[in-house]
Amino acid sequence: MADQALDATLSDAVEVVAATPVSAPPTAEPELDDNTILRLTQEIKDTEAAKSPLVGEFKKIEILLDQYDDVTFRSKIKALGSGGAGYRPIRGDGNCAWRAFGFRYFELVHDLPQEEISKLHKYVESRNALLDLAGYHETAYGDFVEETLNLFGRLPTLTSEQLLEEFNNPEISSAIVVHFRLLAAAYVKTHGEDYAPFIDDADGTTVDDYCSRHIEAFAVEADHLALSAFVNAMPTVSLGIVYMDRSDGEEAVVHHFSSIEPPPDDLRQFEIDLLYRPGHYDIFYR
Repeated sequence: MADQALDATLSDAVEVVAATPVSAPPTAEPELDDNTILRLTQEIKDTEAAKSPLVGEFKKIEILLDQYDDVTFRSKIKALGSGGAGYRPIRGDGNCAWRAFGFRYFELVHDLPQEEISKLHKYVESRNALLDLAGYHETAYGDFVEETLNLFGRLPTLTSEQLLEEFNNPEISSAIVVHFRLLAAAYVKTHGEDYAPFIDDADGTTVDDYCSRHIEAFAVEADHLALSAFVNAMPTVSLGIVYMDRSDGEEAVVHHFSSIEPPPDDLRQFEIDLLYRPGHYDIFYR
């Protein structure tokens, strides 16, 4: 009996030991490569950006003073603030330049008489010819263009508040962003000889590659070349980029982009200003 009891006790002990998880030796945290760090950084930025509206409310430029201790930034903000200037914040999701431009453009058109709105509506629709010339198929661009033209059609019935709501609708707003990106890319592609010298070909980048990576790609920030191409694709606008950075001087430098071609005789040219802070664009109101 004693032997049987001992055997039972040993058996139970074996089962307990077998059921007890073995602690794994501590392992070092895996090192993150550059791509992983960039991805994680972008995910953090995207999470933070999603907390703000696509297009925000108008604010006095002096509000930016609360965001900076840097003497250079503060002096430029104060200089911009003369005359009641302001800005409208745009979500920092990589599309800010295009979205800022789009909202300001429709905001200016919104105040025009119906006749002028209709002319601009037809003109923007006519720019489909540029997309066709660049080799885009209507099946690829049609839905995006349609959202832009539909907003033109609704514009006379919208209040300013409702226009802001339209641009905070991701489906509408993002479609217009894509439409404008495609127009810029189409201009580069149809004027490749003019733009090729400004495209870095160290990694074998062609004009088409550049357009695919830097203009057509959603959520990729606009650079100077892209903005220049866009005003050439849309000669009814000129663009001023107000640089608020750490460059020399107490006032912000303004870089102007204008089309090499004048607007059609019966259409006006709108002046649109964007406020640039390193890595981000908002709308600027003088």
